[in-house]
Amino acid sequence: MIERTCRVSGEKFEITKGDLEFYAKIGMIAEENLQDLISGKINDCSGLPTLCPEERQRRRLAWRNERSICMRTCDATGRTMMSTFSQEVSFPVYSYEYWWSNNWDALDYGQEFDFSRPFFEQFFELMENVPVPSRAMEESTCINSEYCNEASRIKNCYLCFEFTESEDCMYSRGCQNCRDVSDCLNCTYAEMAYGLVESHNCSYSKYLFDCKNCNDCEFCANCIGCHNCFGSVNLRNKEYYFMNKKYTQSEYENKVSSLKSKYKESELLTNFLQHKTKFPTKFAHNLNTENCTGEYLNNCKNSYCCFSCGDLEDCKYCDGLLGGVRNFSSMDVSHFGLGVQHCYESQCIGGAPGTAFQVLFSTSSWNVRDLFYCYFCIQGSASCFGCIGLRKKQYCILNKQYTKEAYEKLLPKIIEHMKQTGEWGEFFPANMSPFAYNETVANEYFSLTKDEAEKRGYQWKEEPINKKYETLKQSFDWNQISDDIQEVGDDILTKVLFCERSGKPYQIQKAELKFYRKMNLPIPHLHPDERYKMLMRVRSGRTLLPQSCHKCGESFLSVKNKNDFVEILCEKCYLEAVN
Repeated sequence: MIERTCRVSGEKFEITKGDLEFYAKIGMIAEENLQDLISGKINDCSGLPTLCPEERQRRRLAWRNERSICMRTCDATGRTMMSTFSQEVSFPVYSYEYWWSNNWDALDYGQEFDFSRPFFEQFFELMENVPVPSRAMEESTCINSEYCNEASRIKNCYLCFEFTESEDCMYSRGCQNCRDVSDCLNCTYAEMAYGLVESHNCSYSKYLFDCKNCNDCEFCANCIGCHNCFGSVNLRNKEYYFMNKKYTQSEYENKVSSLKSKYKESELLTNFLQHKTKFPTKFAHNLNTENCTGEYLNNCKNSYCCFSCGDLEDCKYCDGLLGGVRNFSSMDVSHFGLGVQHCYESQCIGGAPGTAFQVLFSTSSWNVRDLFYCYFCIQGSASCFGCIGLRKKQYCILNKQYTKEAYEKLLPKIIEHMKQTGEWGEFFPANMSPFAYNETVANEYFSLTKDEAEKRGYQWKEEPINKKYETLKQSFDWNQISDDIQEVGDDILTKVLFCERSGKPYQIQKAELKFYRKMNLPIPHLHPDERYKMLMRVRSGRTLLPQSCHKCGESFLSVKNKNDFVEILCEKCYLEAVN
């Protein structure tokens, strides 16, 4: 084991024997150094990480902008389009249709590798010239869903991100196979639902957290197979429970009606979030896992410090990898999945089984193999180094085509050069990200102030002050809008509302008003961004801490803070408590 100090945070972190063997297997360190490192004969070599796992994840996620979208013009056609890249960026941005067309060729931007200069400097120059698509989105499969991103196979969706196989949804992220939902986070097979977090196969429900197979429930947490329950925690297969107590149907309905007449929806939510901490909680929301640590893992084996992943085996420090196909023997990979193998320090990679193989230090690349330091390379590209925007290409370096023999001769020389410059083994530097830190997923999990972000080398984007609505804002009064949605007329669609928390203006959409009426929900007093932040706060974080079971004393790693819950239990004791 090697102990190192993170060059950014100053935190100590460990490189284990298993880590070293993985680095050797994927070619990050030389085989001849492996045994010397394991034995302690040497304690350093080129290719070993210089950042702790958390800072490595932060650096990767700073290349992932899901929610900050804007209107801009396509640099090829001049047409207006939605994009995650602002008009101010220095590189060309093409519409989805044009970028995927045959009207341009990324190889036209190829350049020779210059051994007198650092690699990242040359790659940044390439970034300045090669067009990128406006969004990472299968627009051809998305119908009437212009204001979405990281999506495929959706219809009639609005401001939905990381979405697939869904219809008539709004203001949600990370959902699959959902219908008529709003303000939901990481849910599957939900229908007619609002304010759900990490909940699955639930319908006609509001404010459910970590629930499964529940219908007609409100303000519930960690419930499974429940119907007509309100304000309850840790229930299994129950009906007509109010605040964890059983009632008849009429008694239950009277209890719910009485409580709703006394408190606003926002007050009920605040009270419930405090109420649920009084109940025992399981140390991790993992399902069918073996020898794993992390949170929200499904069908995983021998994986350490991973979050929101499915079907992992022998993985470490991974997050956001979709299951359904085994993700195998990978480390430090963020988002996508569906069969990544032998991948390292990459973001948004994946594809069909076996088509995300040995992808290192790359981002936004799918259905590829044997890539190093690539960006937006797709559709079967293989054996490429430092390339951008390639499709179905092979043996390219800095977007220049080589023969197989020339590529294999030049690649080791470039790697050796990067070892000398200290670049080998590092993901793209913070200052190369095309996004401001506060536009990215990194800030959602690892929040920084402007000063903190800039000290780490990240960009920061100040929100423009829109003086257009200042006069309206001064005269706006929420008391003029009824909390009873049935009393709200269609004229609400013409009004500009102002967030009670941030002051930001927003408007209600026609489909949104229809949804609130069907669900009997009040007009929200918070801007969609503030509502999303609230959902993220409810969800578990990503910092694992040593904890012990409140009942039996078993040790484990958990994202739960023992100061926030009455009891944190191991799986055995938790099951005994809820059953």
